[in-house]
This record gives sequence, C-alpha cells and structure tokens, in this order.
Amino acid sequence: MDIQVPLIHTTDIEEIAAARRKHDEVLADLLEDSISREDSLFVEVAHMGGTPSYIASVSLEWIRRQVNLTDTMPLLKRSIDKETGKLRIDEESIEIISQRSIDWSREAVLAKYLIERDTHKFPPILAVLSQPWVDDPGSEMWDEEGCAKEASVAFRALDLRGRLGLIDLSAKARLYALDGQHRVIGIKAALELISTGRLDVRDKDRKVKRDEMLSLDDLISDNGLDEAQLQQLGDERMGIEIIPAVLKGESRTDAQLRVRTTFTHVNKQASPLTPGEIAQLDEDDGFAIVARRVAVTHPFLNSVKSAVNFKNSTISSRSVPITTLQTLTWMARTYLLAHNDYASWGSKNKELARRPGKADLAHGVADYTSLWDHISELPTFRAIAAGESVVRHRRFAHEDKSQGDGGGHLLLRPVGQQALAQAVGLLHAEGMALDCIFAKLATLDREGALRLDAVENPWWGVLYDMNGKRISIKGRDTAVKILRHVIGGLPTDKERKALREAIADARFIGDGEFRDYSSNIVSKSKISLPGQL
Repeated sequence: MDIQVPLIHTTDIEEIAAARRKHDEVLADLLEDSISREDSLFVEVAHMGGTPSYIASVSLEWIRRQVNLTDTMPLLKRSIDKETGKLRIDEESIEIISQRSIDWSREAVLAKYLIERDTHKFPPILAVLSQPWVDDPGSEMWDEEGCAKEASVAFRALDLRGRLGLIDLSAKARLYALDGQHRVIGIKAALELISTGRLDVRDKDRKVKRDEMLSLDDLISDNGLDEAQLQQLGDERMGIEIIPAVLKGESRTDAQLRVRTTFTHVNKQASPLTPGEIAQLDEDDGFAIVARRVAVTHPFLNSVKSAVNFKNSTISSRSVPITTLQTLTWMARTYLLAHNDYASWGSKNKELARRPGKADLAHGVADYTSLWDHISELPTFRAIAAGESVVRHRRFAHEDKSQGDGGGHLLLRPVGQQALAQAVGLLHAEGMALDCIFAKLATLDREGALRLDAVENPWWGVLYDMNGKRISIKGRDTAVKILRHVIGGLPTDKERKALREAIADARFIGDGEFRDYSSNIVSKSKISLPGQL
C-alpha cells in the first residue's frame, strides 16, 4: 500500500520562516529592554571550584565608571597608610587579602599603548562585586551565626537553565579589580588623556614627576593618529569576570579567605613565559625579530646541530647549544643600537617596542647576519663547524676531568657573546671595519687569549670567578671595555685608568694582595692594562 506524504506548500514554508523571524525580533526586543538598563549587567554564568562567576563584555568607559581599585575596598580601609596611600601589611590586613601594590609608573605607559596602537588588546579583568552590608557585621543580612543570608551578587536568570541573565548593579553595589588593577588605571588614564588633552606622568609610588606629562596633541602628531577615532576609544569593549565578595551561607571570614585564595590561584597558575619564549613570540621588538630570523637562517647556526637553545637563557658547561635565542636578541640589540640607524627601535621605560617596517627589518637582518658571518670565521668556530665538540671548547680545565684540556672559551658563554656584540658594535660605529676587528679577534683566538680561566688573560677574575671556579656575569661591562681596549683602544686616559682599576679589583685575593698575569702576588699598582693588538 502506498503511503501518502502530505505536501508542504510554499506558503507554509514562508509562514514558518516569518514566524521564526517574528520570534527572533520579539526576543531581541526583550533582550534589548533588559540589557540596556543602567542598573544591571547582562552576563553568562560560569561555575568553577565551588564559586560562581559572571562573565560579560563591557565598554572601556563602563570600566572607567564602575571598576574601583582594590585598595579602596572598605574591607581594607583601616590597613591603608594615610601618608603613602599604600596597603600597610599588618596582622589584620595580611589575613584579609593578598594583593600586589600598584606600580603607578605603568599608568602613562598603558595609556599610551591604548592610544598609539591600533592592535591594542587587554585580557579580561577579574573583579569582586560587594555591597555595603558586606562590611557591616551588624547588618541584618548576616544571620545569628554570622553567615550571609544572600550572596553579594543578585542574579536574575533570563533562560530556563539559569545560564544567562542580569546581575544587579544598583547605586550601592561596588566592583573592585581583584586581578587587572594596572589595566584599570591604564584605561582610566587613556580616557582622561583623550578628554582633557594631558596626563601627568607618575613614579611607581604615584608621585607626579616634575616636567613630565603626556600631551594628546603630541601623541597625535608623532604617530599620525585620527583624533575623531580616538574619541571612540571609550566605546571599545573587553571582557570582565565578576565573582561575589560573599556567597550565601558564607561567613565574612570564610569569604575573605575565598577571595584571597582566588587571587593567589589566578596569579600562581599563570605560568610566566621564559625569556626565550618571549623572544620567540615577540612581534613588536625589532631586535627579537632580527635575532629570530638569523637564528634559523644563518648557515653556521644551522650547520651545527642544536646550535641555538630557543627556550632557556643560560647554557651549562655540558650543553650542546652554542648560544640561546635570548642571547642572540641581546646581542642584536646592543650591536645594532651602537649605530644611529637603529635608534628608533629602542623602547622607552616600560613601553612596548614598535615593530619596524619591512625594509628596516631587512636592513637589520643583513647587518646582524654580517656580524655572525665574521664570528663563524673565528678559528674556534670553524673547528666547531668542522665537527669538534662545543662542550670541550666551552668547559673550564677543571671541568674536563678526562683530559683536562677544556677550552674555557669566552665566546661559548652567553655573557662573552653579549660583551663581544656590544664591543664590536661600538668599535664598528667608531669607524673600525669588521674585517679589521675580527682579524684581531682571530689572533686572540689562535693565541688562546680568549680563554676565561687562564690567569694570563684579562678575563680571569672579571668573567671567571677564581674562587668559585665559575662564570661571573657581573663583569660583563668591564669585559666590553677590555675588548674595546685590546682591539681598538679606549679614547681617553680617564677611561684607561678606570679600566685598569676594574681589572686590578677583579684580581684582588685578600689582605691587600693581587694576582698579576704571571700568577705572582703583587700590589694593586703592579696590575697593568693588557697589551693592545
């Protein structure tokens, strides 16, 4: 028997579609009516670790008006030092909350970032929503046992599952940034700068710096900004996650502990990037970009297996890598900054660097590649390229227990590579050709004069700690001056005298005694500058 399928006419389909559109329009009208209210905020509910939170998208202007700093919480008022305005750590406050002090020097930096960068982006703010009764132990909102009758967040669901809804933001409700206080002061400062045309620059303790201020007109002219577009900054939106200061059934002490624990966990679980990972990911710092490109394209660094450690900032004596990405970045910065062509690449104070243009980056890569072309031609590096052990050339003599012939090479330690790049950059900027500089370095290399743990070399005591028999990075600046002196000469008697003093001090062995280049014990005046090539 044939089954008759009822026909659906075109008019029926159109009626269904029209009904759906009408449903969506009604829903949109209802939502618009609810979420446009000033005394409430449309949120999505999340639950984690027993604490509900409410996630929303809000404008920067809303944050400026609604979000307060944690040190203004009534909860902490008695622990705020009236003179400094900072949280005073005492028996009470340390048990109330754990919050990092604000570094007010970041205020102007973050304001500039928001105004100058088209691609600016802040992560969400974590805030606590409190009510006046939370800080009033005598309020009727606490029961006889001292537990809250209601949560400090009043939520009204707009769906059957209670996932979407509104939280009450009446005039008495207060939001405090638990995580993201620097973002808050940056947003407020940026909007103030746009509104008033100026912003005071402060130090980390919030004191206004004399003769320092940001001018909106200067920022617009220096960066080619559109003033009309800047006026829309307050309309931009970002995320905020809100947790209650007190949950229903929770005592005030338990609430304080939960909020404090939440803050601690948020900060502890945010694992910081290593310096190497920052160098890998940084798309603004021109020196990091140049270092990254040279690290993966230079023939020498690619011919030696695992030549670059891309994650860590240090290299142990037994490590196979020749250098680290962080060291390559440091080298690129000091080498290129010695030349005026790259002065604009540097960042001021705590500001983010501004990414150079393609042509400038290509120029930087070419100049830095040339430096590594010359480094790779040094005798020790040619030997490594031919297959000799990096570890043997790096180890100190006392570390090479099998043969005792560790090379202790200056340029196989990050601090030595950094000193070399800075010294060569300065010498080259002063007019000395790279070929001439590296011809002299090659002579030093062949003669063993780049060995760190040899008492006859000037690095002994400066970069080599003779007592601990290990690297001493505190001597890097002196090492830069030694290289400049030996290869090209220091320009003034004052600089030469200061260098001799520094080398002598590094060779102090106690009781007014110093060790000279022949390992003899002498007076300080007998320590001389190393010879020049």
